[in-house]
Amino acid sequence: MPRGNSTLAKPPLGKICVGDTIARLSVERIGVEMPVREGVDEITLAQGPGHVPGTALPGEESESGRMHAVIATARDAVDPFVGQLVLGDRVEVRTPFGPRTYRVIQRRTVPTDEFAIEPAEDPTLTLVAPYPSDSVGPAPLRLVVRAKLESRLPSSWTSSITRSTGRSTILAGLAAS
Repeated sequence: MPRGNSTLAKPPLGKICVGDTIARLSVERIGVEMPVREGVDEITLAQGPGHVPGTALPGEESESGRMHAVIATARDAVDPFVGQLVLGDRVEVRTPFGPRTYRVIQRRTVPTDEFAIEPAEDPTLTLVAPYPSDSVGPAPLRLVVRAKLESRLPSSWTSSITRSTGRSTILAGLAAS
C-alpha cells in the first residue's frame, strides 16, 4: 500500500538507448505512419525521425516540468512529411504513456544557427526538418512545426510498459499498425 499519497507513481521506463523505438507517429491526412527512435545521430536519422535527447519524451508530462518533446528529421532519409504539415493537422503519437493527439498550431522557418529549443508551459510537440528539403549541401534553414496537445488516453490503453534492453526494440503497443 502506498503511504501518504493515494496516487501510484508511474512505472519507470528503464534505460532508453540511442536507436530504440520510443513512439509511433502518424498523420492521417497525408498518410504517414512511422516509428520515432531515440537520438539524432546520422545513423538514427537515416532510419527516420529521431527524438532529441534532453527534451521530454512524446507524451511525457513530468513533475520536473519537462513537457516539450522535440523530434527531428533528416531530409534525405524518409518521406519529408514535416513540410507537408499545415495548421490544424492532427499528429497522433503512440507512446508508453498512452496515445496522444497534437494539433499543429505554428509553422515557421529559422536560420539553422538561430534554432533553439524553447521551454513550454503546456505539453508540446515540435517537429524540426532541414529547409528547403531540396537544397544541395547543408540546408540553410530549419522548418519548425509546433503542435499542442489536444487529447490523451491513459497509459492503460497500451498493453504494458517495456524496458529497453539496449537493443533497438519496440515499446509496448507501438508495433501495432
